[in-house]
Amino acid sequence: MLSANLSKILNLALYQIGWFCCVLGAAGNYSLAGAGIALLLIAIHLLLADNREAELTLVLLTTLYGVLLDSLQQAAGLLLFKSDPRWPFWMPLWVFIIWAQFATLFRYALNWLGGQYLLGALFGFFGGPLAYWSGVRLGAAEFGRIPLLSLGILAVVWSLSVPLLLRLRQMGSFKEGRYRIPRR
Repeated sequence: MLSANLSKILNLALYQIGWFCCVLGAAGNYSLAGAGIALLLIAIHLLLADNREAELTLVLLTTLYGVLLDSLQQAAGLLLFKSDPRWPFWMPLWVFIIWAQFATLFRYALNWLGGQYLLGALFGFFGGPLAYWSGVRLGAAEFGRIPLLSLGILAVVWSLSVPLLLRLRQMGSFKEGRYRIPRR
């Protein structure tokens, strides 16, 4: 078993590499390739996770929530995600994968936020819009006609979403995660 701190660092690295693969893949018209690499990183996370069942549950529920949220924002014209014509669904695959990756942080790198809903709201208020703004700047998405409105709504939505996801994590009695070292 890896230490809690080493597990958090590895978890954050897997997430960040996957985020860049998805966003840069979408921006460079390689969205399926970027999403595929990020999906492989999620598989590595699940392989190393100490409680795969809990982790998979958290990943699936968070992904469903996030895709619904982004679908509503896209339908309202606040965001437009760059899609791949080979992907037939309303929301690009890379958006699904980024949400799944985000979910992997809650028991590991973001475990310190557990139960601290006000701090989670603050984290969401600034971190959510910053992530979307970064994706827009890198060319993976566009804001609606009024970018400041899009960012403001993202700030409100994320300030509510992070505490909700923290609560989901707590309701499932998901303890702090640690990575297992596979033995030969």
